[in-house]
Amino acid sequence: MRNRTWLVLAIALVVGALALGGCTTKVVSAPAGSALNTVTATGEGKAVAAPDQAEMNFGVTTTGTEAGKTLDDAAKKADAIIAALKKAGVAKDDIQTSGVNLYPQQDYSEGKTPRITGYQASVQVRVTMKDIEKIGDVIAAGTAAGANEVSGPTFTLSEKSASRADAIDKAVTDARSRAEVMAKAAGKSVGAVLSISEAGVSAPPIYYADAAKSAMGGSNVPIEAGTLDVTASVTVVFELK
Repeated sequence: MRNRTWLVLAIALVVGALALGGCTTKVVSAPAGSALNTVTATGEGKAVAAPDQAEMNFGVTTTGTEAGKTLDDAAKKADAIIAALKKAGVAKDDIQTSGVNLYPQQDYSEGKTPRITGYQASVQVRVTMKDIEKIGDVIAAGTAAGANEVSGPTFTLSEKSASRADAIDKAVTDARSRAEVMAKAAGKSVGAVLSISEAGVSAPPIYYADAAKSAMGGSNVPIEAGTLDVTASVTVVFELK
């Protein structure tokens, strides 16, 4: 009976000590099957690539006294632009109507109640060109067909570009190099790859605004696509031996 009393007191003392310590003592158990001897490293890879596609935007704006007729006029002109773009070699699937707008035009003369004097309608068409050598011809075709709003080209890199894969490959190599430095500092060595996650691959587009403006003015502007900087980031978990 005496031994049991001492056991109860001992347990009470342990519980009291934990309470006084703010319960900061924690027992952490690793999840079943998890690897504790690992090293995690991030890596970055860069590549330079020539753009393999470009985007252009063509628009038409009309004005009139009747809303329906004004919008109909804009739609007819947009149809003519689309037909011209197709004739210039742009595939149907690469042409998209990106905006249709109709706004009232109002007279805000001082001392008078605002009144509608007419309407303004606009239709925008976005084009993706897989053959960037035809950009000049496409711009000329769009403007000749009646486009009075032109912007671009914006040169981009498609998802299928080999340069994206090249940047990812370099990022993984960079991650391994960083992991080896950390492992060596800890007296260890890097083993097999346990997991890889991609943080993203970016290729900021090149935008030429002046090319479209000059084309609308009748100038035949030479357009050079240049190159894009492709950057990939990955996080890799390695076995630590």
